[in-house]
Amino acid sequence: MKYIITENRLNNIIFKYLDVKYGALEPKKGEYTDIVFIFPGEEYGLLGWRKSGYLFIFVYVRDEISNYFGLEKVDSLKVIGKWVEDRYNLEVIQTNNIFGDKNLRVEDK
Repeated sequence: MKYIITENRLNNIIFKYLDVKYGALEPKKGEYTDIVFIFPGEEYGLLGWRKSGYLFIFVYVRDEISNYFGLEKVDSLKVIGKWVEDRYNLEVIQTNNIFGDKNLRVEDK
């Protein structure tokens, strides 16, 4: 059976998924980005944000959304960016893949 769903409704469904799966992410000061979003107790994050509005998304998260919801990878990046804007009240101008977690490290204190 084929269903037609609006982009806005799909975004809402993906936001709910992201809330459940990644809602516990905490914003911390990053070593290479202004903010790194990490799970409590972790040294490396899944998302990194710069004041310039650039959001860096660990490729695993992008691929998970892309595969689970049947989206193109670029569309997955966009919807994750919208989620970050909505949940953390940050401006996201551009989203980028990041392949290694070293750049998403929390700043040493």
